[in-house]
Amino acid sequence: MKLKALVAGIGLAFASSMVHAEEQKPNIIYIIGDGMGFEFITAYRYAMSDLDSKTIAKTEFDAMLKGAATTYPDDDTWVTDSAAGATALATGVKSYNGAIGVDADKYPLQTMMELARESGWSTGSVSTSQVNHATPASFFTHHPSRYEYNQIADKIATQVVEGEASFDVMLGGGQSYFDRDDKNWLDILPEHGMQIVTDMEQLESVDTAPVMGLFAEKGLPYAIDGDVDALANMTRTALRLLDKKQQPFALMIEGSEIDWCGHANDIACAVHEMDGLNRALQVVREYRENNPNTLIVMTADHSTGGLTIGRDGEYAWYSDRVMQIESSIAHMSEEMLSMDSDNWPEYVADKVNFELTQDYIDELAVAAEEEGEAREDSLHQALVYITADITGTGWTTSGHTGVDVPVFAAGPYSENFGGYMDNTDIGKALIEIVR
Repeated sequence: MKLKALVAGIGLAFASSMVHAEEQKPNIIYIIGDGMGFEFITAYRYAMSDLDSKTIAKTEFDAMLKGAATTYPDDDTWVTDSAAGATALATGVKSYNGAIGVDADKYPLQTMMELARESGWSTGSVSTSQVNHATPASFFTHHPSRYEYNQIADKIATQVVEGEASFDVMLGGGQSYFDRDDKNWLDILPEHGMQIVTDMEQLESVDTAPVMGLFAEKGLPYAIDGDVDALANMTRTALRLLDKKQQPFALMIEGSEIDWCGHANDIACAVHEMDGLNRALQVVREYRENNPNTLIVMTADHSTGGLTIGRDGEYAWYSDRVMQIESSIAHMSEEMLSMDSDNWPEYVADKVNFELTQDYIDELAVAAEEEGEAREDSLHQALVYITADITGTGWTTSGHTGVDVPVFAAGPYSENFGGYMDNTDIGKALIEIVR
């Protein structure tokens, strides 16, 4: 009986595979929340909810949750960086921390985007980081070190010049890496058919690909300080342009700065970045409603900061106080360093909408006694302490953590992304689709 059941199960799986094989290849929208562990989703959900009525907010993530994934690199640690994580997600192969689309021996690995191009697909990338940052770069080029930003930008641009671009649409930040004293790619690339856009408001007037949009010197402003809809607007444009080509496409979307807020231990910043990602996902889900032959897969490369919802033994987390904070710690720090330190307490109280205790004022006073980089570092730590203590937020590190991350999927082939996976399994499953 067990043997018959096993044979029947194999037959059903084979039949399902054959059905997919006979269908037109689906579009793939691959979303990465950089640094987005489960705890960031929890924080976002509670921040959007009403504690008094216990009305828990619905998010765009909810219906798509399928499972979880491990994230460890091919290195002497269990904790990955974004480059190794993205390389695994893009190629299905683990590599060392710092690797951009190369294996442990620094040989190039074919990415799903490159394979998609070979198979006649259109491809694109949207990120709030610079386009040559670890995650987007790992999908579209190869380099032994993530930190050599100019060289990575050169490789992306050289693809265009040589007529071998691995993308049709690439939107994000990074102007300073493509417009340098030694090389001005912004002048060169249009000569080879690549439209360059540097103003977000120009996106609606772009009618066709290929296009590269570079909307900041490096990363885009944090959502809390700038435009929370920036990622959604770029996503909408990318989908519009790729859809026009009337062939299957693969689009990678990264909520890059969830990670940056985690590194900064900035809870308000992180929650607003999650809101930006949620808005982009809403655009994606609306697209899939009108184009059902579209697979959405979303995950994270790792989690960042060791975020805890509650701290110091107190059973409380004050989501209303999180949402009262008006600026990122980075923005507050930048403004405070340009003013008289006597004004710091009043400024911070105004930005966090909370009356500062003497303890908080003393923390700022300690920072005010420092000079140079020590002053910057001390002020940052004071602001982390104040915002975390006010909100009941805990942080264990300014780096990454090795916890499992969520996996979401919807659409054709979404059944391949359920249960407990490794990050390479996600990459391998997508590669099989585009092959």
